[in-house]
Amino acid sequence: MSPITIGTTTSKPGTISYGWFDAVPLPTGGMDRFPVIIAQGKDTDGPVFWITTGIHGGEHTGPIIVQQFITQALVDRLHGTLIAIPALNPAGLRIKQRSPYYLDDDPNRLFPKPGTDKEPQKDRKPRPAIEIAYERLYKAIVATNAVGLIDLHNAWYGSIPFIFRDPVLYHAKGQQKPNRQQAQMLQDQTGEMLNAVGLTVINEFSAHSYTRKNLHRSVSGSVLNKAGIPAMTIELGSSMHVDEGVIEACMAGLRNALRWAGMLEGENESITGIPIIQPGYPVRHQISPYAPQAGIVHHLIRPGQMIEKGRPLVRMTDIFGRPVGKDDGLLRSEYQGFVIGWFHGVVRYQGEPILSLAIRDDGEMIAPFPDI
Repeated sequence: MSPITIGTTTSKPGTISYGWFDAVPLPTGGMDRFPVIIAQGKDTDGPVFWITTGIHGGEHTGPIIVQQFITQALVDRLHGTLIAIPALNPAGLRIKQRSPYYLDDDPNRLFPKPGTDKEPQKDRKPRPAIEIAYERLYKAIVATNAVGLIDLHNAWYGSIPFIFRDPVLYHAKGQQKPNRQQAQMLQDQTGEMLNAVGLTVINEFSAHSYTRKNLHRSVSGSVLNKAGIPAMTIELGSSMHVDEGVIEACMAGLRNALRWAGMLEGENESITGIPIIQPGYPVRHQISPYAPQAGIVHHLIRPGQMIEKGRPLVRMTDIFGRPVGKDDGLLRSEYQGFVIGWFHGVVRYQGEPILSLAIRDDGEMIAPFPDI
C-alpha cells in the first residue's frame, strides 16, 4: 500500500505519525486544525479503520480513550492502518461547550448529506467554514477505502455506555444507490461490527425522526448512509466526567472492532466493568416522559434498570415537595424497555424532557429515504 496522507500527516510502517488537518481560518490569523494520528502496522496491506471523537466539545471521554488506545504496543500487533481524529471540534473543546463559539448549530449535523439534495443551489445560505472542513475530511475518509468508522461521544448524566445503531436508508425508486438489497447488505455488515464490539446496542430514532433531526448528517450517519462504510456511534456515559471502567470497556470494544476488520489477531474480549443490557428484543431510542407541567422531578428508577408499561418513572412535585398533577404526581412508563439516562437537573418547565429510554423496537433498520 502507498503511504496514506491526511493533512500534514503521512503514515509510516510500524510507527505512529502525528500532524494536522486544516479546518477553519480564524479572523485573527491562523487556523483551527483537527489533530490527526495515523498508526500503521508493519503489514501495510491490511485494512484502514477510523476512530473519530470530540465533535462535541463538552464530551471528554473520547479524546482520553484515543490517547490511551493508540500505543506502540498496539501498532506492533496491527495489520493495516488506524487513523484517529481526537478533536473534531477544537474550538468547542477549548471552551468545553457542545458547539464551537463561531457556530450557532450542532456540529454533528454538518457532515455531508446522504440522498438526493432537492434544495435549489441558488436558495442555499452560505455554508459555515467548519461544514466545509467536514466535507473535506469526509472525502479523505472515503479516499482511504476504510472498512469501518467509530465515532466516540458522551451521553446523558448517569447514562450507561452504549452503541447507537443508525438506520440504513435506501432509494425506493429510480436507479440511485443504494437500493433496498444493497442497504440490507450494509446493515448486516454493520450489525456484525456492532456485535463484535460487545456493548449494549440501541437503535436510533425511526427513519423519519432520524432524518428530521438531521442525524443522517452526523459523523456515523453520513459515513454509513452516504459512503456506504459500516459506522457507529459509541456513547460513553456522562459528559465532562471520565470513568476508568468506561475507558477500559471501550478500549476492549475497539480492539474487538479491529479484530472484526481483520486488523488484530486473537479472540474477542469480554466487556467488563460496565452494564451490558440484552433484553432479548431490539430497542430504539425514545425520549419520554416530558414534564406535563412545571415542577421538581424525583427520579424513581436508575439508568440501566428494566421497565414495563405502567411502571412509575418519576414523581413531579412543587417546590414544597407536594405532588402535582394526576396520580399523586407519578409519571408512568408508556413503554417496555430500559432507562438509558437522565436529562440534567431536577427542575423542569412544562414540555421539557425528563428521561432517555430504550424501548422495544419491532421496526426494520433499513428504510427508504423519507420525503423531508
